[in-house]
Amino acid sequence: MFERFTDKARGVVIAAKNKAQDHGDDQIRPAHMLYGLAVSDGVAARALAALGVDAEAIERELGRAGTAGGAPGGAAQADEGDDAEALAAIGIDLDEIKRRIEENFGAGALGRVPLTPKGPLNWTGGRLPLNEQAKLSLAMSIREARALHHNYIGTEHLLLGLLRTAERRPHGEFAAATLPGLGLDPATAYDRVRTEVLQILYAQPPGR
Repeated sequence: MFERFTDKARGVVIAAKNKAQDHGDDQIRPAHMLYGLAVSDGVAARALAALGVDAEAIERELGRAGTAGGAPGGAAQADEGDDAEALAAIGIDLDEIKRRIEENFGAGALGRVPLTPKGPLNWTGGRLPLNEQAKLSLAMSIREARALHHNYIGTEHLLLGLLRTAERRPHGEFAAATLPGLGLDPATAYDRVRTEVLQILYAQPPGR
């Protein structure tokens, strides 16, 4: 069975969408996703807290950044092709990942937040697209889940996917501005957070 997003992981996307709307952004960016993770009660929030990152700090960074960098330009579109090639080199087919996500959440699921998806969680609110790096982070979260031999996608995988994307895009807004503002080095944040995530997972059943 294809990996399923847990209710907590879906809740992160809802929180990210709401935060983007609060700040007048027309897209969900990685910083909004990080905020959603910080306010969740999953493994990701605990891992972030262990590194001194909380929702209040992320909110400050969002306030400083404003809406700059929210809309992807031509360069971001070109990056998606680079990402597909890089993922293919490590055995990840980005097109296949997109196809499988759409099987679960409907056509175009990577480019929007569903209004009323099927399942036990009742999502509400309008639609808002994810920018290119947020889309890639979702694809990378699937890779993280598979690397940990998990058959679900939880908050921990979303967080690791975000940080892996930042590592691959060191000059992007998220890596260049948001993470340093939170005291995280984009080059080492993934490894630090993964260590925290594994410690939490080993201490309890998967937190999702």
